[in-house]
Amino acid sequence: MIKQLPFTLLFIISLKISAQENRKFLYASVNDELGPIPNVHVININTKQGTFTNDNGEFRILAKPNDTLRLSFVGYETKKIVVKVNHFGIVENKIALKKELIELDEVQIKKHNLTGSLYADLKQTPKDIAEAKSENALDFSKINFKESVVSDIDIIARGKAPNMRKETDPTAKFAGVGGGVSSGPDKYSQELKRTRKEISFKESFPKKLLSEFGSHFFFVELKIPKEKYLHFLEYCNSLDIEKLYKNGNILKVINILQQESHTYLKAIKEKE
Repeated sequence: MIKQLPFTLLFIISLKISAQENRKFLYASVNDELGPIPNVHVININTKQGTFTNDNGEFRILAKPNDTLRLSFVGYETKKIVVKVNHFGIVENKIALKKELIELDEVQIKKHNLTGSLYADLKQTPKDIAEAKSENALDFSKINFKESVVSDIDIIARGKAPNMRKETDPTAKFAGVGGGVSSGPDKYSQELKRTRKEISFKESFPKKLLSEFGSHFFFVELKIPKEKYLHFLEYCNSLDIEKLYKNGNILKVINILQQESHTYLKAIKEKE
């Protein structure tokens, strides 16, 4: 005999179902003064679901009135929009993003000894200030990661630690290979090239993430201390964020970073 569900439980289930049914697709496009902006990150803060704009700056997302949408993209000011009833009408929804202003240090113009010869004058021309500031934003060389890493607990390794020699030494895979191996130099070259490519990706991965998601996402929204940025990525590596990123699963990567940031911050706070 089937037992009847309590009235309270049935009421809660019906509320959840009706809440999902009330949400429908909201269509919009994102532009700046030059035209459409592709790859803008759009999140419905109420449902925690997100999407990206296509090459024409267009997106669709499930929403209902009073939901809040957050739009963010590297180099632009983050924008929040409260969904209204008229957003679901026949009028096209156009959202404008403003470029984020970056203040540079004061520049003093001094006399120069330029000759007019491009080759000779290049040696006397100072390095571009904007380029230097951009490189400095991604520079972690002055951070002492030995002091910032939590030392007395292992909050990174959830499984077996990788063999660092195999991961970083391109020749380790071919140790002991003699001249009588039938695979030939072509196979060796291909394996060596693939290994170098993997190592290159691992080395550039932290800068790729910071460049694509922006420092605001990591250091303000997720509240990750800048000196622990690389340590946080290592903490998330056991969930294959590198592989997911390489395969284009950007939303999955963002979701993992958002979820893991809470447990990571809690763990390092307990050890302070």
